[in-house]
Amino acid sequence: MVQRAQVSVDDPQKFFYSIIFTLFVMHLLTLNQASNYEIFNSINAMSSSIPLWLQALVNDFGNGITLGAIIVCYLVKRPELICRVLLAAVFSLICVPLLKQYFDAPRPPQVLEYLNVVGEARYKHSFPSGHTATAFLFAGLISMYSQRTMVKVTLFTLATCVGLSRVLIGAHWPADIVMGAIVGLCCAYAATKLCPQITLTFRKKLLAYLVLTAVLIISEMKTGYDFPEIPLVQYVRWGLLAASVISVLFFVFRTYADGMAEKLDTLTGMGLNKSGH
Repeated sequence: MVQRAQVSVDDPQKFFYSIIFTLFVMHLLTLNQASNYEIFNSINAMSSSIPLWLQALVNDFGNGITLGAIIVCYLVKRPELICRVLLAAVFSLICVPLLKQYFDAPRPPQVLEYLNVVGEARYKHSFPSGHTATAFLFAGLISMYSQRTMVKVTLFTLATCVGLSRVLIGAHWPADIVMGAIVGLCCAYAATKLCPQITLTFRKKLLAYLVLTAVLIISEMKTGYDFPEIPLVQYVRWGLLAASVISVLFFVFRTYADGMAEKLDTLTGMGLNKSGH
């Protein structure tokens, strides 16, 4: 029994380390500029054979607002991860912009004359990919928490699709994607090691949910649309934001309902005790 429990604890970390090692090998391959360009051209050329709405939709799941709405829904079910997720997000919000500003790498549209571009073309701050970092941060956090291999494989597959979509739409180089994934996973790993699972009070949980939801909604109101010509992307994002609000409302309703049920049980028990006497 002890040996089996030890294996179940180690498995998430072994899976996580294998992903990091794979990304490090890929990073070495993309350090060569010729290889980086060749891989980009091979992936970006596939853009013409994939529906634009699908590319844009997958890409948007790396957007902080879209993925943030999903995270709020997840945290309502797993509130013990609230502090860990917030810490990882802070790490990412610090690391990614600093790296982008430091390297100030040109994006593909600034370097290449012929390429497929979906949405608005951008030219600066290519390295690393923020969308990919966000997707892998979430996948990394859950993979360190979950014991289910299928969940981890699914999350990393989806995160990889987000990264590849950034190359398909002509927004990033493969090197940006790989480093974005590494940064996201490192932020997830650091937050997991530094922040234990914490049981928060109802008020603290509610405050965290309300603040996160408010930040997402305000950000959505102030942020421009990446794909105005593909309204489906915006509809899906709005749907996820609505789902996050509904999840928070359900959390409040369920908590108060459970509290009322406990009080009713207590009063019923007291009534039975009195009748027994």
